[in-house]
Amino acid sequence: MEDSSFDNLLKPELESMLDDFLRTNQSSWKGDPQLSDYYKRLGSPLKRESGNATSTSLMDTVKKPKSRRQTLKARDDLEQPSETEPSSHALATTTPHTPPSSTLSLARRLPLPASPSLLADRIEAQTTSLTTSASTLYTTSPIPSTLYNMRSYLSSTTSIQLLILAIEAFGLFSRVVPLKYLTTIPAIPAIGIAHETAVRLPDMFALLTSDFWGPVGLWLATNILVPAMGAWFLNLRALEEGNGDGYDPVAFGVVKGLLGWIVYVRRGVGGESRGVVEDSVPGGGVGMLVGAGIAVLGGMYEAVLRK
Repeated sequence: MEDSSFDNLLKPELESMLDDFLRTNQSSWKGDPQLSDYYKRLGSPLKRESGNATSTSLMDTVKKPKSRRQTLKARDDLEQPSETEPSSHALATTTPHTPPSSTLSLARRLPLPASPSLLADRIEAQTTSLTTSASTLYTTSPIPSTLYNMRSYLSSTTSIQLLILAIEAFGLFSRVVPLKYLTTIPAIPAIGIAHETAVRLPDMFALLTSDFWGPVGLWLATNILVPAMGAWFLNLRALEEGNGDGYDPVAFGVVKGLLGWIVYVRRGVGGESRGVVEDSVPGGGVGMLVGAGIAVLGGMYEAVLRK
């Protein structure tokens, strides 16, 4: 009765076959307690109807294995995802991206201009306001007055000569006062020091040696002391102004140039100290002559302006 050929039959066909089978094999199945009611009602229409109901219940009993197989198959179908059902990834891919509501509300609150021209005008107004504020801050600060005072101090022949002497002195002292090793700063990548750095400071003990005072004394005599004395004694400007105060910058430059020519260019005096000075000062002897010439030209230009 569990042949697979019954799987394709309909319920009425199964009922008819079951009824025929029980009628045909009545002698074999009549003693079965479950079929006693069926065989008692087999003789009358009422019994036949009851027998059909019994055969129906028997058919359901026979079909239980098939129903169990169908239940297992349905459960497997539920556990396996359907090929026609779209995956969540496909839905996420095809679903258009919608901006968050917070972003949309923020965009609505921003005061955007109505057209690009209004946007350009607003940017220009902001730029003008920023420039005006910066200009006002600069004019009210002490920076302009400081710059003007510095310019007035530097716009003189004295300031020009002091600047030239400062350049010469820096070159000389860098040579006669060497740097002495003090310590080493280890590498600190956190503050930008990638390698070890040696700390060197000027060796102030060099001031007690003749290697310092020989070149420095020669430079002071030829570039400051003797030219200053000549500028004070040969003070042509004092005669013109009617007073004996100050010095003549033109005379200062002339005396300095003459001494530079004799000592450093012609190598008249100085010995080893002259060589140290000439090697230390930017441009050597020629550089000092150029500095003296600038001082002379500056004094002459200032005298012309006073006329």
